[in-house]
Amino acid sequence: MRNNFQDLLKSKPRNLNSVQNVPDDVNLDIIGNEFTKIRVISPNDSKLNLKEWIQNNTDFVNSLFEKDRILLFKGFKGFLQKTDLSEVVDLTSKGKALSYTEPSTPRTKVNDQIYTSTEYPKEQRIAQHNEHSYSDFWPKKVFFYCEKPSRIGGHTPIADSRSVYQLIPQEITKKFESRGGVMYVRNFSNEMDINWPTFFDTTDKNKVEEYCKKKNIKLEWGEDNKLRIYQISQAILHDKDKDVKNWFNQAHLFHYSNLNEEISEYLIQTYGVEHLPRNTYYADGSEIEVDDLNEIRKAYEKAMFRFDWEEGDLVVIDNVHFTHGRDSYDGDRSILVAMSEEDSIENYLEKNEENTRDVKTTLVTKNVNTTRKNTAEFFFKDPVFENSTEMLKYKLALSCRLLRLLDLDEGSISGHVSMRVPGADNLFWVNPFGVLFEHVTPDNLILVNESGDIIEGDYPINVAGFCIHSTIHKMYPDVNCVVHTHSPWGTLFSAFQDPKVLPIDQNSCMFYENHIVFNQFEGPVNSLESADNLAKALNGNNVAILSNHGSITCGEEIETALMYTICLERAMRLNFKARSFKDELKIVEPEIARKTKEWISNPLGFKIEFDALAKKAEQFYPDLLKYHPKNK
Repeated sequence: MRNNFQDLLKSKPRNLNSVQNVPDDVNLDIIGNEFTKIRVISPNDSKLNLKEWIQNNTDFVNSLFEKDRILLFKGFKGFLQKTDLSEVVDLTSKGKALSYTEPSTPRTKVNDQIYTSTEYPKEQRIAQHNEHSYSDFWPKKVFFYCEKPSRIGGHTPIADSRSVYQLIPQEITKKFESRGGVMYVRNFSNEMDINWPTFFDTTDKNKVEEYCKKKNIKLEWGEDNKLRIYQISQAILHDKDKDVKNWFNQAHLFHYSNLNEEISEYLIQTYGVEHLPRNTYYADGSEIEVDDLNEIRKAYEKAMFRFDWEEGDLVVIDNVHFTHGRDSYDGDRSILVAMSEEDSIENYLEKNEENTRDVKTTLVTKNVNTTRKNTAEFFFKDPVFENSTEMLKYKLALSCRLLRLLDLDEGSISGHVSMRVPGADNLFWVNPFGVLFEHVTPDNLILVNESGDIIEGDYPINVAGFCIHSTIHKMYPDVNCVVHTHSPWGTLFSAFQDPKVLPIDQNSCMFYENHIVFNQFEGPVNSLESADNLAKALNGNNVAILSNHGSITCGEEIETALMYTICLERAMRLNFKARSFKDELKIVEPEIARKTKEWISNPLGFKIEFDALAKKAEQFYPDLLKYHPKNK
């Protein structure tokens, strides 16, 4: 929404009694919204010269800036020459104006460290950002001076970084903090964006390498004078004096999702994600979710405030506490910019805290993640099993055959596997009672509702099977598949006083903090009350060990639930044997066990192993292949 200055002054009066010794020839006001406030200084006489007034009231201006961190001088007689801005910067800063290094967009140097604000195409909008927040150093103050406002648009929206941090969902800010910040990847060429001689202000590769080494920037030279750099920077700055956090990065701006969708799709298809002019990742090398970046953009939109530029306006902002952007515009526009007071990440670290960001380590992690992604793409390019109704029934029958093949079914009619019918929460398929696992086919599965009625099928349902499966499916909507077996090692292990799986190897770590022991053995689970107690005890875990009985595993997919059963048998076998050497066992440390679990117990890994075992089952039971949907 466009905000008329005079209307804002009338509609948002503020109590200004906290400001002392205000010069008689100016008025103070505050404009803004709920999240962003801007201090406005305007003259009683429009002929009052801005540079001269600041020269005469430097102490007042500096003290007011310390209080509000942003000042908008509006309505003064503007600068007579461009060097006036340099003088004002010197008067109101601790030191001279800074050079514009490591540029993000093209700018022209006008005079004495005074630059055009940006030469980015005027039809494009520039997202909110803190200047140079993609680096480990930045200007503390940024000055914008309006030589000529655009006819339409061209605002410089302002947003309070502290409010932006508060508006971003906490789970997102925690991700950025826990993953070490943001990694910026830039590919320099003569084809797109700015080239590396412009960025580094030199054509000497040796100087570029020296600079990157000093700044902990990883670089890779390519063919045709191309260069790629990796730079890790902060996501958040903690103002220790005021004990507030500022959202301080350009993850949303550098990420390819900031581009027009057609442009980003074209660039990715043409060059690939790795070769985009710029992109961002978490500091650990993992990809940032586009949905999270969109939430960040929403926070900026909610916090930011626009004012109308007028010739001669000057705004001075604290670059940590406030962001700026640029709206698209029509007509001529001239905004000059200057920066001062170099700041750095070192000023925001706690005592004795070191800046330990290691780009090389991050890139190793990123390469591992890329390899894992490539693995996923390989296996999902032409998935062996898709989730059509026919294929789900085939996988369910195949799972029963696998349990028999791996001796996990007791060799009897005990045990059951169920799968929820997609789109019908109160229906599930289950293997028929009275049929051995090795004889289960997609055609003899039975379809049951939550009341125990047989909707389809020629066989009855196991009462215990119905009670257990229907209750778990009903209590946990995300559990689509349930497997219950009396496997040999599992049943034996469940007879221990405390049959808890200890993380003694990689496979066992899969069950760390992901299984419960249900001690209430009362014989077969033949009542809904007993099943309800069991389901509640499960409490969202994937695995339950039933004392003196067996086990239950659950998952969103058939592959997940079945592989948990297979891996659980391995873990219980090793744990059973290891009990003889309990005093000599080395248990995996909790944090390592958690990380191992996250790495190995994932849907992709389960699908890959399930597909491999499926081939083994199909070779052993060739009669099953005639039921495969592709063979019908």
